[in-house]
Amino acid sequence: MTSVYRLLGAACLALAFSTGCGKSGGLDKVVVEGDVTYDGNPVQNGEIRFHPIEGTEGPVSGAPIVDGHYRAVAKGGVPVGKHSVQIEAYDTTGNGGSSEMVAGGRTGARVNYLPDKYHRTSELTVEITGDSSQTTEDFNLEK
Repeated sequence: MTSVYRLLGAACLALAFSTGCGKSGGLDKVVVEGDVTYDGNPVQNGEIRFHPIEGTEGPVSGAPIVDGHYRAVAKGGVPVGKHSVQIEAYDTTGNGGSSEMVAGGRTGARVNYLPDKYHRTSELTVEITGDSSQTTEDFNLEK
């Protein structure tokens, strides 16, 4: 009978750790997804990063941008609070976006074609609330 109680206790403990309720490492986090465009065109290949600012605790979160869409879900998502957003869009072909095979079967080097105001000296900010387990944040960037 004691082994049944141990097994039941272990199962309850495992369930408590696996459900997480939007927390990772004690932080409230939210899955954030959305679309990223530049001058009206979807960013085909890039990265988005959310850097906590103004007292928001937590690590930098991010996701790849593929065909104009991203979904930041790793490690529970993005910490609730204010973030500086950095976006990079890569041109590996020299013609504005998607990668292409070059000699030797490799893709060309990634070149970020966005202005510094969207990545290096980002002017983008967003506030993530814990109102739901998922939120949408779109970024329509212009030259």
